[in-house]
Amino acid sequence: MAVRTTVRPSPTDEFPLHPAYGTMMRRQRHPIGVRGGPRRAPRGFQLSDNDQRQVRAAYELRMRQLARAVVTAGRQPGDATENLVGQLEQRIDALVHRAGFAPSVDAARDLVAHNTFTVDGGKVNRPSYLVQPGQTIEVRPDRQCRPPVAIAVAEQAGGEAPPYLDISLERLTATLTREPQRQEVPALRDIPLAVHSDEEVAR
Repeated sequence: MAVRTTVRPSPTDEFPLHPAYGTMMRRQRHPIGVRGGPRRAPRGFQLSDNDQRQVRAAYELRMRQLARAVVTAGRQPGDATENLVGQLEQRIDALVHRAGFAPSVDAARDLVAHNTFTVDGGKVNRPSYLVQPGQTIEVRPDRQCRPPVAIAVAEQAGGEAPPYLDISLERLTATLTREPQRQEVPALRDIPLAVHSDEEVAR
């Protein structure tokens, strides 16, 4: 029969900490014992509830991802709504879907995460990567014959390409020629999209 030779402290026991550790804990922005602290969505600009639902469904985004894109678009110079269109449509997962290399945005996100595409010859595995005008997305040569890409390309053959994309199905490349406009994006064309600041909503 084993005999315990050490006594474990009770959770209610209090032990004095070294002053250095106490200072470090007081400097934390979250309570002691809470790992990482509360995560809050960025604020400053927002969309209406109806617009949020439609945009999230079109791009299959989480609420935090959309909130971050809205705030970034509102802080940039120019029209906030057009900036938001660029934030959403220039994501590599959205452009891969528009180019016909994936049947949906979710499938495109999975392909991007598995290093299926390159941008100007460099590997990109982050679906939120923003492609800039002039950059070229290409299917890696060793992934061109795999079923997800091959089936999507076969279904896309003969389809209409967005005016801001120069697509080559023979080489499996897509070049973003310019920034997308709201009326040119099929997923946003019928949504009454408008970015409002928190002060406007409060009034």
